[in-house]
Amino acid sequence: MDMVLYWRVTLSGTIAFWRAVLLGALLITLGSLPRPAAAATLIYRTTFEGHEGYDTNLTLGGQNNWIQFGTGGNGLVNGFVPGAGQSAYIGFGAPTGTDEFLNVWRPVNLAPVPTNLSVVTFSVTMMVVDSNNGRQDDFRWSIYNTNGARLFSLDFDNSTTGINYGLDDGAGFTATGFQFTRGAVHELTITMNFPRNRWQASRDGTVLTAPLPITTTNAALNLGDIDAVWAIRTPGSAGNNYLVFDNFQIAGEPRVTVPALVSATRQSDGHLRLTVQAEQAARNAIEVSTNLTTWSGVVTNSALDGLFDVLDSAPLTLPRRFYRVRLAEP
Repeated sequence: MDMVLYWRVTLSGTIAFWRAVLLGALLITLGSLPRPAAAATLIYRTTFEGHEGYDTNLTLGGQNNWIQFGTGGNGLVNGFVPGAGQSAYIGFGAPTGTDEFLNVWRPVNLAPVPTNLSVVTFSVTMMVVDSNNGRQDDFRWSIYNTNGARLFSLDFDNSTTGINYGLDDGAGFTATGFQFTRGAVHELTITMNFPRNRWQASRDGTVLTAPLPITTTNAALNLGDIDAVWAIRTPGSAGNNYLVFDNFQIAGEPRVTVPALVSATRQSDGHLRLTVQAEQAARNAIEVSTNLTTWSGVVTNSALDGLFDVLDSAPLTLPRRFYRVRLAEP
């Protein structure tokens, strides 16, 4: 059963009281604010440095349990990401014959996904370097389950610099409306909420999509691996573009099941800023009332880490405002 949280905010913007109500059930009084989020548990991390056992004279596939499928350039480079030391790469060296894809990955094999790790966040530092041979390809991050089924992909199209996503519905790729910059270092984060079957991604802190299904085909909801993929646009005629990546990290935490108000402050312009902790990679609706009977929507929002801000321009003449947050999707 989902939980709705009610807060009363006084004219000054301070929190007078707050309560959690189970839908159709009893009223429970909760403790004081702020309510800290659960600490994430590290599942895997590498920075591809020599002290971790990575050799720049070898391909990435075959080192430290990394696997490659397909042919083409991959390995370690030094000094390509400022201040990062060694980094991994795929691309540049043409694959053999008409190979269409090169995948490199390190198995995670998180099946079943434990309750205390049910929200998994993947983060990576990445840079797409353009071709100088007139041919441009795609680079992707693809998520697979332990059965080897591809669940979804985030695609970086080097011919257009567009960022696209593909689900497992066979419908191809859909544009997010956001771009990346060739030769620029970007920070990518993908959050996967396995109990809700939802994922969401951000580039440099900008959320790229609304929460989307991890699987549309009832594939097994677990995490097998996260692959760096070189997708050759014209098989047999690859570009010498490449993807450099570093700070490859996978972490897990429990999903937020009880929403929390982290802070409420009145700004100088009179707007009230609420910081809300709610379920990760899920749509959450914030609603407002003056009497706890009639409610109107303020915003429907989501955030990868479950924290987001809400601005409400409530007039200062109102003595009180009640706020609640609820899950806006099943």
